Amino acid sequence: MTADPLAGLGPKVFVTDFDGTMTGVDFYELVLHHVPNIEKPDYWAECVAGRLTHVAALHGIFQQAPRDLAELTRWLPEAKLDPLTAQAVRQLRTAGWDIVVVSAGSEWYIQQLLDDVRNDVRIIANPGGYSDDQGLWMGWPPADALWHCPHFGVDKSKIVQHLLDRGATVAFAGDGRPDLSAIRRVAARYRFARGWLSEVLATEGLDHQVFATWSDIAPRLTAQG
Repeated sequence: MTADPLAGLGPKVFVTDFDGTMTGVDFYELVLHHVPNIEKPDYWAECVAGRLTHVAALHGIFQQAPRDLAELTRWLPEAKLDPLTAQAVRQLRTAGWDIVVVSAGSEWYIQQLLDDVRNDVRIIANPGGYSDDQGLWMGWPPADALWHCPHFGVDKSKIVQHLLDRGATVAFAGDGRPDLSAIRRVAARYRFARGWLSEVLATEGLDHQVFATWSDIAPRLTAQG
């Protein structure tokens, strides 16, 4: 049986998105940048229009990437992971915050980019990997997983609600569409957003804190106790 990544968490949990939140660039954007003549359909536009699921769209984009593992690995630094990530993780952990990285992207690149802090965070993302036969792929989490979502693969709001139902204090940080339902569930003082997500929250009149880089959040959370 697969271990429950939410088991054993403490009373304070910081749930955070990855692409565009901990990084400056979404990984799928790197693929589009390096493969400018990507095959039709326009997977992302089809996803935004509701004609493709988020998982199908990202898988379609990833399949256009070269079948060259060394080249794909060279792209990883271009995601621009916050260089102060490890320091921020230590600061949060020292203050009693457990960290759960939740993503509607692929675990393939997230696990590699977070290798230095893998023992200090929990990662929940869509299954993904690379093989010479399949190329770069992304799939669905198990249908019976707590967080299974028929569009995004990972339903972040279910994770947040599960933690809240257990009585945890939950903070959330994100930047995009998969984060909206989740961030609405947490208390205003624990909402951290930027980009599209911040704009939508402002339109809805929902208080939140805007951040520039992921490591900006750590001193704010630790100051709140």
